[in-house]
Amino acid sequence: MSIELYVILALAAVAFGMGLVRAFHAVEEARRRVVKVTRAKRGQVDRLRRAGRSSLNLKRAIRDGKRRLEQTLLDVEEAEAAFNAAEGIDHRLFVLDDRRTKVDQSWIAALTHPDYADAINHNALPELVKSWQKGRRFLVFAVDVQKVREKVLARFPERLGYRVVSITPQTVQAPASTPAPAKAPAKASS
Repeated sequence: MSIELYVILALAAVAFGMGLVRAFHAVEEARRRVVKVTRAKRGQVDRLRRAGRSSLNLKRAIRDGKRRLEQTLLDVEEAEAAFNAAEGIDHRLFVLDDRRTKVDQSWIAALTHPDYADAINHNALPELVKSWQKGRRFLVFAVDVQKVREKVLARFPERLGYRVVSITPQTVQAPASTPAPAKAPAKASS
């Protein structure tokens, strides 16, 4: 074999080796790109999952918030209705007589007078007339219902147009009695 053939074979081997090295580098570069794309894909999938969970939690929170808002609005409407109903009621309690014995109980007597302005006081203020028409409540101390009726009718007789609507027992809290101060021990005399 001639030298020329050896040179050609050597050049072919070098060219083949260089091509092989380039092929390995290309494969390695492709492998790195695949790993990088796979990691990017995993990261994007994880971000999408977190965003989906967050979106689902926000949707639940919005739904719960709407439900609480609706319930709160219903509660406000009920409170307004109760307030409006209570606003028209006269909550005053008049004391008919503050004298009482140990056996007396507390009673609430409700009285009305539909024609107060015409029968009793022609110059009465409209609020007073309305108060008697709707009914007034009196605190009365007596032993029983019959005594309550007697006391009320003695002050507001039926012949003048007053009417007893109801008599109900009422518990009134007596003021707490304060204990007597403790006596100081007597000093011994010497």
